[in-house]
Amino acid sequence: MLVQVLLGTVAVAIFIQPILVYLLDLKGLRKFPAPSYAALSSLWRISHNLRCRHFLAIHQAHEKLGTHVRIAPNHVSISDPCAVNEIYGHGANLLKDAFYDGGAGQHRNMADARVKSEHQLKRKTLAHIFAQKTIAGLEPVISRGITNLVKQVDKHAACGVDINMRRYLNYFTIDVFSNLLYGEPLGCLDRGDDVVKAETPAGRVYEVPFIKTLHNATIIGTALGMEATLLPLSKKLFAWHSYKQAGVDYENIIYHNTRKRLQNKDAEGDIFSKLLKNGKGEGLNLSPGQILAECGVMMNAGTDTTTAALTNTIYLLYKHPKVLAKLREELDAAGLCGVVPSYEAVAKLPYLRACIEESLRLRPASSMGLPRVVPQGGRVLAGEFISEGVTVSVPTYTLLRNPDAFENPAEYNPDRWSTGDREKMAQCHLPFSTGPRACIGRNIAYFEQLLVISTLVRLFDFEFLDSGFELVTLERFNSNPGELVLSCCRRRI
Repeated sequence: MLVQVLLGTVAVAIFIQPILVYLLDLKGLRKFPAPSYAALSSLWRISHNLRCRHFLAIHQAHEKLGTHVRIAPNHVSISDPCAVNEIYGHGANLLKDAFYDGGAGQHRNMADARVKSEHQLKRKTLAHIFAQKTIAGLEPVISRGITNLVKQVDKHAACGVDINMRRYLNYFTIDVFSNLLYGEPLGCLDRGDDVVKAETPAGRVYEVPFIKTLHNATIIGTALGMEATLLPLSKKLFAWHSYKQAGVDYENIIYHNTRKRLQNKDAEGDIFSKLLKNGKGEGLNLSPGQILAECGVMMNAGTDTTTAALTNTIYLLYKHPKVLAKLREELDAAGLCGVVPSYEAVAKLPYLRACIEESLRLRPASSMGLPRVVPQGGRVLAGEFISEGVTVSVPTYTLLRNPDAFENPAEYNPDRWSTGDREKMAQCHLPFSTGPRACIGRNIAYFEQLLVISTLVRLFDFEFLDSGFELVTLERFNSNPGELVLSCCRRRI
């Protein structure tokens, strides 16, 4: 009898309740068009996410249905640029949706903290870590990492062996960010793989692949978060799944390296030391759980999104020979010294920056609309009233392809950053989001990109194995590029 009751309850929750909610329309959402069955069930979004093409499905829905599209029973996606500041800007006061609970652990980090006061405190506490002055002091670590990356590309070139640049750029970001955070690289570049040590709280040490572990953990957290009301049940139901185990493995990678770093009492100068004390030398008094949470999100963002940005830029530059030639003219004329130039020398090169900005626009590392909840009383967003409690978002991928701001938006054209309408472009070009929840690590991201791209472009010729090759994008939460296998040799000047 109990089983029958439970099955009946599940049937009502899955099939009958969505239809009743849709028909009653208590929040006035039926006026917004929806693709397929999206207005009835979050399964429409989840199914596209599990195929890693969610961003494209949302983009196509906006192209067909307009600026305000209902992409879930209680979620409206808004592609109008006016909605950006209305939803994400300072003073907007739209808090993060329960979606972020999907991948959250026992201790919240700065990225998944939903309570405004908690996030403000975390951001204030950790702001000194990501200040430009702090990052400038980390330049020697980043330069050593780039030197090692060059060494690995040279090895492949000398042997006439093709190189998977997507993988090697990821090995680079893992090594560099672990060095920045913990004061020690994980040795991925030297080994040519991403197999690293993890450790359970009970002390069992084992090995797992960093990239696959992180990606699989992200997939399950994102999918479950899209139906946040079921999280108390779905997290238990999927606890057996290999992707959930991947989340545990990722936590154990962080635990192992954090425990090792805590044993080194005399270490200083790395980011970890700044989790213990602020710029004035005052203790931050973070709990072990809080330290683990912040290290976890920093290793995630500091490796995954930067890898995407670097891979995409290399792909686009070598896919567009005229752009590559123009960039090399600027780099050659700058008289850059050494294998890795100084940040000061490359930071002032306008075309280099334009190539990177255009890559972030055309192939953003994060393309998903970040969900926020309309506060009490409802809001008019981009000209349409939306009731309180409704989830809203601005689809990043679609915004970055706004034809009013970007002429021929599907083209890779760095020149637009010197000839286009900068005011209109600035309104839409938000690869790191905006407002109080904007990416706090964007300074590090730009720092690394300027140094890595300028170094690789100056030193190497890369060629596609197939002239018609197109780099795929696999959106889990971040938009990860597929494999990028290239032939390589030292550039002939």
